[in-house]
Order: sequence, then structure tokens, then C-alpha cells
Amino acid sequence: MHQADLSCLEYLRQIIEDMDAIIGKANELKEKQRVREDQPTHSTPLTQNKEETAMVGFRDELIQLLDELTGQRSNLHTISIVGMGGMGKTTLAKNIYAHQLIIERFDIRAWATVSQHYNAKQILQQLLSDKDNSSNKDVDKLGEQLHKTLFGRRYLIILDDIWSVEAWDEVRRFFPDNGNGSRILLTTRLSDVANDCGSSCFSKNLLDENESWELFCKKAFQNEDCPSELEEVGKEIVRLCKGLALSIVVIGGSLLKSPRTVGYWKSVAEDIESSPNSKEKQESLDVLFSSYNHLPPRLKPCFLHIGVLKSINYANLDILSIIQLWVAEGFLKSNGGQVLEEIAEDYLKELVDRNLILVGRRSKNGKMKRCDIHDLLRDLCLKVADQQGFFHVISQGHVVGTERRLVHHNDWWSQTSRPQLARSIMNSNFQEEEFHKHRLLRVLDIYSDGSVEESLNGLANLRYLAAREPGYLFELELPSSLSLVWNLHALIFHNNSLEVVAPIEIWKMRQLRHIQCDRIYLPHPDGQDELLILDNLQTLGRAVNLMLSEDVCNIIPNIKKLHLEYEWYWQRRWNDSLIECLCNIDRLHKLESLKLRCVTPYQLNEMLSFPRSLNKLALDTINFEWDDLTMIGSLPILEILQIKFNWNGSTWSPVDGQFQRLKFLKIDGCNLRCWNAYSCHFPILEKLLLRCLFQLEEIPWGIGDIPTLKLIHLRKCSNSAAISAIKIKEEQRESQGNDDLQIQISVHTRKLECFMAMVEAEGLTLNNVQFDSTI
Repeated sequence: MHQADLSCLEYLRQIIEDMDAIIGKANELKEKQRVREDQPTHSTPLTQNKEETAMVGFRDELIQLLDELTGQRSNLHTISIVGMGGMGKTTLAKNIYAHQLIIERFDIRAWATVSQHYNAKQILQQLLSDKDNSSNKDVDKLGEQLHKTLFGRRYLIILDDIWSVEAWDEVRRFFPDNGNGSRILLTTRLSDVANDCGSSCFSKNLLDENESWELFCKKAFQNEDCPSELEEVGKEIVRLCKGLALSIVVIGGSLLKSPRTVGYWKSVAEDIESSPNSKEKQESLDVLFSSYNHLPPRLKPCFLHIGVLKSINYANLDILSIIQLWVAEGFLKSNGGQVLEEIAEDYLKELVDRNLILVGRRSKNGKMKRCDIHDLLRDLCLKVADQQGFFHVISQGHVVGTERRLVHHNDWWSQTSRPQLARSIMNSNFQEEEFHKHRLLRVLDIYSDGSVEESLNGLANLRYLAAREPGYLFELELPSSLSLVWNLHALIFHNNSLEVVAPIEIWKMRQLRHIQCDRIYLPHPDGQDELLILDNLQTLGRAVNLMLSEDVCNIIPNIKKLHLEYEWYWQRRWNDSLIECLCNIDRLHKLESLKLRCVTPYQLNEMLSFPRSLNKLALDTINFEWDDLTMIGSLPILEILQIKFNWNGSTWSPVDGQFQRLKFLKIDGCNLRCWNAYSCHFPILEKLLLRCLFQLEEIPWGIGDIPTLKLIHLRKCSNSAAISAIKIKEEQRESQGNDDLQIQISVHTRKLECFMAMVEAEGLTLNNVQFDSTI
């Protein structure tokens, strides 16, 4: 080894030792606070959180696992929660992961869902929470990055739903044993997997009679008591669930939305009892089938469709994609008063209320952004879909005949397969086929070589076209014949580096509802003989250099989501200023969400007027003065505001009476130094995110008095701003008794020691503050 390498290693060791010392000092501060409050670790009360309502029968197991995870054993230790599907293993793990004792104990927490068909790269990406920046790295590079992140720190890793020792062996080598009490928690359905992983095993038991009834009542009646006339048949339904938490939750949720009559509930019990019993999984599926059987007919195809999409991990069950597919498939029926997308949102909410699907992720305004479905329910969907001919999964050797909806698990496609009657083809390497023969197609989701768009002639029924273009393709010019696919609702290209050039004929496609590309160039509709109105178009993104002339705004009057970008050479190329390009944007009276990005800082001023319908606004690299925010603060229903970079001036003094509906505020990379604000300026703010505000002196004291405030998150901000956040937290706890406000602080590693010294000098502690260092 070269002398330079040895010097580098010695330098790294010194950095690790310094960080250990700093982390030790932080832990000492925490311990002093615990002693002052006379609350030993082992007697810390259970945290009340959203998941705890589903923790019936789990409390003893939760305490046991917390004790095991926070015990004195110094070496890296692996623990498994073992039990059949639907018993609540993941729910128990989620409560552990979010428990305050765990948050305070471990420097790093990371979660990955493994599932039956695992992918080592995806597991590591989940643990790193950095899918965008790590997409081009292989497993070894990702593993090395994870190892460096965990090295020298006390960490908790949770691997949920692991099915094989092979999956464990793929990633275990990247978990360092730091000798400081780090832990790995696995959940699995297979006892032999738990044993082969060398872990301590906790068996997740079925719920007993009392626990089952308590959980059922929480789901079927929520805050109400069980009517006396339903108690007998209700307990019979619970008995038939045989202590399986998932079955109880799903059936209870279904009955919450069903008639509360003895006759109806008896029919549910009879459905459960008449199902043939075989193996454990089959028993669970039979119990769950009752919930499917009692769904309203309008919800059944939607539920089955989500299960099929889950089986191929389609778009990570993105809500927008699901809704677009439901519209294209014709699952939704108009009621005259709502657009189809709104009806779809109601259907999704009803499926969530029935506990058939789960909320995977919410957007900043609280709306569901992604959903999820339990594996047992996914299996049920696949089974029913196959029995009813709703969807067919193609595998090698399968000859396609009269099937209407086809989905692929791989790139294989039989050359003898000619699905001329197919209405839906998804996840397919369906290239160089004669598309004009498949005139019934409504949905086409394909891996394209870049030429497939030329073969769309004749697909008059096609409503949904999604193409994944290869990574080597950087520009795609769509043909003018695209307008012949006159019934197209959704046009989607998934390649993040692809620039799509649309023909002028796209302005004639009146049925278009959604255009989604990473970058799309739309020609100005000048020169067209007749300007049509695309009154169905709701989503357009990301349109590059689009001039929102009066004509364009008249063409898209009902647009709801708009993502615009303007390039550095655009002004010189078109000889137009940005303000001239956007001066008509206030004509879009239905616009709810606007993202505006400029590659170089263009100047906007008070001449610009945003539509009053805006609910969400994101501005990136715009040259604003802080006083210019008055035109934004006056928007009456604005709930989400994100601003980033190149804001002139260092002082912001909000105006009284503005931002009255704002719930989420993110300020990123600005030169803000002095922020003069009180609770009245943001009266219902819930989340405040500050990033890279290196000059900010402090967070305004009055921000802490906002009664709705739930979170202050600082990342790479000044130490004084972070200190002010901790002071706000302590003030709220001491004077108001409010311990619900969360403070999350990420401090650059180079400033870590200075920050710790400031905390100690101020007599503050990091108790109930989530803290980590960044590089």
C-alpha cells in the first residue's frame, strides 16, 4: 500500500474518532436530561401515534422487542418477527420504527421492504433513500455507500417481508458491526428463514377472542359502541376470522361502510363459513374473499386492477397513474357532476376506508400520492382476476388467444402470439408488431425502441399510451400521424433524459387529458386554420419554453397541473422575456398546481399575476425580491409554497392578512438572513422546511405559536437557526405543554462539533429532537 493511501486511512480514522467523541457528547447531554426528568429509558411511556390504533394485542410484544433492541448487548444483533401473512408483523415493525425510544437510541434508522421477488439493488436504494442519485450504481457500489454511511454509527435496519436466506445474504455483508449496539430487525413468514439468518426469533401469535373483538369493533364502529342486536353475529364473524389481524381489519373496515342490519351481517358470516378451508394461506384468502364479494360492483374491477398492478410493481402504485388507467379502461361512470378523475379519487378513498388498500405516501397537502396493498390481498386479486378472465399474466409458453387484458412479468413475447382481441397490454416488450391489427386496444404500456410511435395508425380506440424509451435515446420526434389516435387520453414517456418534440397536430387531439414527459417541446399553435379547445386537458408537464399566449390559454382552459421550464438560451432564441411569456397565466382559472423552473434566473415582477385558483406553487431559480411575495401571499387558497434560489435581498417581513391558507412552506437556498414573522402571518401552517439557509440568523419566535404547526425541518442551515428551532420546541413544551411539535435537524459534518458546543452552552438538549449529520 502506498504511503499516500496509508495517510488517507489514518486521516479517515481520525475523522471517525472525532465524530465518535461528538456523538458521545450528544448522548451524554441526552442522558443528563433523562436524569433531570427522572424518566429512565426502560420506563419511557409508549408513544401515542397514528399506528397505535391498530396495535390491539401487540402491546406486550412491542415492549419485549423494544427491550431486546435497546439492550446492553454491544455487538450487531439480528432479531426476527415471524408469523403467517396478515398477522400484523409489519404493523408491529412500523410501531417500533416510529417509537420515540428507538428514535432517541439510534443515530440512523432505515427501512426496506423485500417481498417474495426481491431485488438487491432496490433493497439498498430503499435503505439509502436515494433512488434518483443511485440509479446508475451497481449493487457493490450501493453497498459500499451504505457501509460508509453506517460505519461508526449506531443504526437500526428493518428488512420487512423477507422470504429467503438468499435475499439476506445479498445485503448482510454491507452492515458493519460497530460494537455499539446496532440492530437489524427482520419480518418474515418463514421460520426457517429466521433461523438461517442467525437471529433471535419473536413469534407473532394470532389474536385471542377478546383481542380480536376489540380490534374488530375499532374498525367496524370506530368511536361508537356495537349495537346490541349486532353483537352476537359480530362475534360469530370475528370467530370465523380465527385471530388473523388482517382478516379482522379488512372485514371490519368493509362492514363500516355496509348496512348495519342483522340480515346483512349474517350473509357476511355465511359467506365466510361456506368458503372451503385448506392450507393457512387459502384460509386467509377465503376469509378475505368475503370482503371482495361484498364490494359494490363499481369498486370490484378497481380493486382487482390495483392487485394486478402491484404484481408488476407498476409505477410504484402511483395514484395519478392508477386514475389514468381506470379512466382509460372504462371502469368509471360519469355522474354528471364530477369529472372522472374526481370519481376515481372517491373510489380510492372508499377502498382505503374498507382497509383493502393502504396509503403508501401522501403529498404535501395530505392527499394520497401512492397506495399499497397487502400481499395476501394482492394474491386474492390475482386469483379472482384469473378466474373471472379479468386479467391474464403472460409467461413463457402461453399462447395468447382471446384474452382481453394482458400483463407481462418479463420482456418475453411469443412471436406466435397475436392478441388481436386484446384491449389492454401492459409491461410489454411489444415491439415491431403490426399495431394496426389491434384495433380494440385501449391501454398500451410498452418498452419502445423509439420507432413504435410510427406504428400507431389505426388505433382509434387507444386511450392510454405509456412508453419506456431506452436510455440511449435522448430525443424523440413524434409523428404528425399521432393525431389520428384521436381518442387518446394519456400520453406518457418514462425516460428521465428524453426530450420529446411534439407535432403541431397535438393541438387537435381534443380527448387528451394528461401529457407527462420529463421534457416536452410543444410548438406554438400559430398558423392553424382552426383553434380547437382541449377542454379535457388537466395535466401538462414538463413543457419547455412554452409561450402562454392568449391563444394557448384559450386552448387549455381547464388545465389543473402545469409544469413549465425555460432554458438558458431561450430568451436569445425567441427574443421574448419571461414576463411576456407568462403574462397570460392568470387566464387559467382552473389551475391548481404550478411548477415553474428557469435554468438561469429570469426577473419576474409585480406585473405578473397568478391565477387565484392555485393551491400549490413551486418556483425554482426565479429572480424575486422578498417584497414580491405579496402577490403570492394574496392567493386565497394557496396551501403549498416552495421557493428555491436566487431571491434578492436578505430580509423578509410578511404582510398581515396574507398566506391565510398556507399549510406547507419550503425555502431552499436563498440569501435570507432576517425573517420577521409572527403566528398571524401563517395562521394554519403545519410544516416548515428550511434548506441551505446558511445566513439565516434564527427562525422567528412567533412561528412556534402557530397552533397547527407539526414539523420544523432544517437541513444544512446555520447553527443559530437550528438552535432557535430547539428553543422553540422547549418553549412550546414548557409554557404550552405542547410536545407534538417535531424538530428535525441535519447539520453538516464540518459544523457538527461547533453545533454541539452551542447546544451545551445554551443549556439545551436534543431530547425529542431528531438529529443527524450530513456530508
